[in-house]
Amino acid sequence: MTLNQYFKKSKKALKTHLVDSTALMVPSTPLFGAFETFVAGMSVENSIHARALAYGLTYAGMGRLFTKGLDISRNLFKIKPETKERVKQFHDTAYAVTYNLAISPFFYYAAGVRDFKQIAIGTGMAMGVALFIGGPMGYFVDGYRDLMGIKDSKRIPRAVSGQSPRIKKTIAALVLSSSIGLTAGLYQFVPKKDTQTNTYQNNNQSLETKTGVLEK
Repeated sequence: MTLNQYFKKSKKALKTHLVDSTALMVPSTPLFGAFETFVAGMSVENSIHARALAYGLTYAGMGRLFTKGLDISRNLFKIKPETKERVKQFHDTAYAVTYNLAISPFFYYAAGVRDFKQIAIGTGMAMGVALFIGGPMGYFVDGYRDLMGIKDSKRIPRAVSGQSPRIKKTIAALVLSSSIGLTAGLYQFVPKKDTQTNTYQNNNQSLETKTGVLEK
């Protein structure tokens, strides 16, 4: 292999990694954000940390690890482009559930969650969410690979796949921004804790303690 061929191969591998990672974050970010805050009981701050960590780890290599494993699993179970869509969806869902079972406990601990119950619930929710987004994640990976010119896919509509490279990249960017915007919107509906009441109670307790000391 010549030096030029090596650089071309490396460039393609990097592009594939970035595209695959972005594709994974599109459906997972709003759904995980919603489950973490509304179901697992995490604060918006912890959920944002978890999502930021998810982006960091995904682009640092976990995304490619997921999609590389997905490709290997597809080959192992003989999932081909002509395979029926429902079979592809079932396979990708089962793969995502298994992946989240193995990764989520370590992920939430790294995100700063120390409550074992919250970690367990978060892991369970991650597996539950995977039941809903495992299929779509596989679909988005194939779709983004097509939109970004890596590999054609018959899974996305011809009206989209037949567009020019510039328009397809614009579509990919719009889908990503919509995912981030939806997540930010969901956080606005997370109930906030009544910090004023807690402050009032703490002040009263402090005053009662001081009064007791003075009386003595």
